[in-house]
Amino acid sequence: MTAVYHTVTLDNGLRCALLPTRSRVVWCGFGIHSGSRDDPEELPGLAHFVEHTIFKGTIHRRADHIRNRMEVVGGSIDAYTTKDETVVYTVGPRGEVSRAVELLGDLIRHSTFPDKELEPERGVVRDEINLYRDTPSDRIFDEWDERFFRDPTLAHPILGDTRSLDRMRREDLLSYAERTFRPERLLFFVMGQVTPKRFEELCRRYLSEPFPSEVTPSTRAELSLPIALVDESPHIVHSRTHQAHTLLGGLGGTYNDPDRAAQNLLLQLLAGDGMNTLLNVELRERRGWVYNVEASVTCFPDVGWWQIYFGSDDDHAEEALRIVLEELDRLMQEPLREQVLRAWKKQTKGLALVFSEQSESTFLSFGRQMLLRGRYETLEEYFDRIDSVTTESLMETARRLFAHPFTLIYNGKK
Repeated sequence: MTAVYHTVTLDNGLRCALLPTRSRVVWCGFGIHSGSRDDPEELPGLAHFVEHTIFKGTIHRRADHIRNRMEVVGGSIDAYTTKDETVVYTVGPRGEVSRAVELLGDLIRHSTFPDKELEPERGVVRDEINLYRDTPSDRIFDEWDERFFRDPTLAHPILGDTRSLDRMRREDLLSYAERTFRPERLLFFVMGQVTPKRFEELCRRYLSEPFPSEVTPSTRAELSLPIALVDESPHIVHSRTHQAHTLLGGLGGTYNDPDRAAQNLLLQLLAGDGMNTLLNVELRERRGWVYNVEASVTCFPDVGWWQIYFGSDDDHAEEALRIVLEELDRLMQEPLREQVLRAWKKQTKGLALVFSEQSESTFLSFGRQMLLRGRYETLEEYFDRIDSVTTESLMETARRLFAHPFTLIYNGKK
């Protein structure tokens, strides 16, 4: 359970981190501390489009060469964008680690975003945007962000919109990559059966090219606070859907908040993983009003928020929301019994242990922690933080989080 990892900073300023494990496959990736909140104001969705088109050509490779480089040895390459970061990563056989490192270095440092490849990929992203709009259980999260956040960098959807997508040109993609793919925002990370010596050799061989000194790195403006104006009444949007969709949430702890363990424990207790969570038992098992109810927490270094989502038939949406709010109020007013808290701590730690055995999840968690915090938390350290939560501290955290939830409802009634 002890995570012994190795780090090195190259002469060009690039940070590199290795998590050695016993495995016949190796995961390699670049974390970029730049996401949709770094989009130019006039081009929302640019970071996401860069993520899609980074595979379309470099000064050394055509798109078909990039597609096949890992596939021909049984591996794969993938990427994703959030509001705060972008990750490009591979998985492949242990013996092909040099292939993966060289390929990723080429993509991050030498992507050319060729014009002939942009139009087909623009169509792919346009379809992704429209598919998202056609899925109310997804769309409600974007609309919640737009209504909740005052700060425009957090309010706009990660995917952007089709009008912005049509305005994006090769020069925009090149400029974005030049300004954000910089050593102060980058981390290269590897997980697998690789020795520290071999790891450093590969990093120096393929990733040590100097960064242009004349480029001005992109900087972030401070968030516009307060982030949201919240009133007590739900915001209702009438939609032509069979289900009513409800999403409520509010500000939470940041990525390094010392109370984040209590926050995670609360959201797990309410509607995390498992059939025995409070809201799943009340809304699905006892009443049959919802198909699913889920809670999530999003944490960045400078801001965080929590959300609870459920879909139900229209006739029960208001009643289900009332029960959710009653449960939140109970957690704010009544401390959990000690034996109940112990049981939820045990379940939360068990889930973390199971999660740690999932290779891709562990790899991505390692990269994110090293990118944003510069260190990797062991399971023992996480368990200690969970064990330090008391009934009183849990209730205080509930009061801080749940006092004024912001609620959005997609109501299917005509």
